[in-house]
Amino acid sequence: MQLPVLKGHIVSLRSFRRSDAASLQRYANDARVARYLPLMPHPYGPEQARQWINFAQRSARQDKAYFFGLEHPELREIVGGIGLKQFFCQDNTAEVGYWLAADFWGKGMATEAVRLITEFSFEKLELHRLFAMTHEKNVGSSKVLEKNGFRREGTMRKAGNIDGQWQDLYTHGLLYEEYRKK
Repeated sequence: MQLPVLKGHIVSLRSFRRSDAASLQRYANDARVARYLPLMPHPYGPEQARQWINFAQRSARQDKAYFFGLEHPELREIVGGIGLKQFFCQDNTAEVGYWLAADFWGKGMATEAVRLITEFSFEKLELHRLFAMTHEKNVGSSKVLEKNGFRREGTMRKAGNIDGQWQDLYTHGLLYEEYRKK
């Protein structure tokens, strides 16, 4: 699928481009960002950025997953990422995952990005349900989901390891009918 550009007031979501490698590497190479993302290596070098961009483009072409870059409207560069993965075709569900450069935390960008991808998921892809996972200490991410109507559905006890400490993971979900009521 050719990913559309999803425009918000404070962030736009768009396909990753090869030219995004430098900004992707710069913002992803932050221990605060990688802390709650088990699949994001730290340090995050130029080669990891190039590999990620290639993976994101290939996944969209094959309709396996859709990964968008969060483009800052004034800087005109990627400052985060958001995606849909783990599509369960029979159940018409997908997992939402996202990250944002620490310099932009607390400014509403992640909340708007989740809103945009939620609209895309339900209106364009016609999904039935979205879900997301957060670490118990990642309170900011849980709040982003709650602001978008996601409900905490359960706890996976001691399922994530951060700095050698086992932590609970929370599952959050949003149904299409809940989205429509909002």
